[in-house]
Amino acid sequence: MDARFLRRVGGLLVLLLLATGANYETANFIVDAPNADSARQFAETAEKCRSDLAILWLGKTLPDWSAKCPVKVHVGSDLGAGGKTSFIFENGEVFGWEMEIQGPYAKIIDSVLPHEITHMLLASHFRKPIPRWLDEGLATSVEDQEEKENYRRMLRHFLRPDVQRCLPFNRMVAMKDYPSDAMPFYAQGFSLVEYLLEMGRQFDENEHRRLVRFAQSAMSSGDWESALQEHYGVQNLGDLQVSWTRWAGADSRSLPMVADVPKIVPPDLQPAGVPVISSSAKPPPPFDKSIYDVGTSPASVGGNVVLR
Repeated sequence: MDARFLRRVGGLLVLLLLATGANYETANFIVDAPNADSARQFAETAEKCRSDLAILWLGKTLPDWSAKCPVKVHVGSDLGAGGKTSFIFENGEVFGWEMEIQGPYAKIIDSVLPHEITHMLLASHFRKPIPRWLDEGLATSVEDQEEKENYRRMLRHFLRPDVQRCLPFNRMVAMKDYPSDAMPFYAQGFSLVEYLLEMGRQFDENEHRRLVRFAQSAMSSGDWESALQEHYGVQNLGDLQVSWTRWAGADSRSLPMVADVPKIVPPDLQPAGVPVISSSAKPPPPFDKSIYDVGTSPASVGGNVVLR
């Protein structure tokens, strides 16, 4: 066979492999990335994040998932750093993991993967949807310092008396989905998580695990104020809002006063046959099965966004 023909075929095969990317598998992830080296790096980073962050939030590592999570990675300096992860809750189990992430190489390693994997760890621990402010706040708290400072800077703007784009706490904790004005919601949720972590440092227990136990108590009972009293010694959401506003360096007029807090019925205490509503654009399946999406952080997105 003609050598030039073989070289031509070989070159086409290389181009085809580069166009389709490369896969790398670990115990819990199957990563599809632009090339073999980046696929391996992203997969190994994902496993390390899964282990380290589980210890941070839960005090222990988790068993391997029953099925691996496929991860599609788009790398580019012109892509805004962000991602989207979806999974299914059904009968107290969570499965059907899918992740798609994008951004500059370093941002994917330092911020996007830790953020998305935190969502997955929380889902694995709670086995039901958790409030959006808390889910995004916890996930954002493990991003790199540059991203967190961006949120702090934006929050200062949103809390200005002439802007007032943040929510009173009783409305925020009751929200089961993302609001239309999402940027302040992300910044406020992250800031409140930072504040609760700082408050938790005065106790003997690790502040990250105290925050998870606080969330567990509040979600189980639907009573955020009792959970606040139990875990932080704060009497009510109004007091928390006032002290947080001062801590954030904002004017007390930045937020409306907290009204009576509505009782929230946790998803697992809802009447049989009522689906858990998630942010998925798809209609919720029947009974207690829910496809749960966690979307791209708007604060991190810029450039040519490919995720929707």
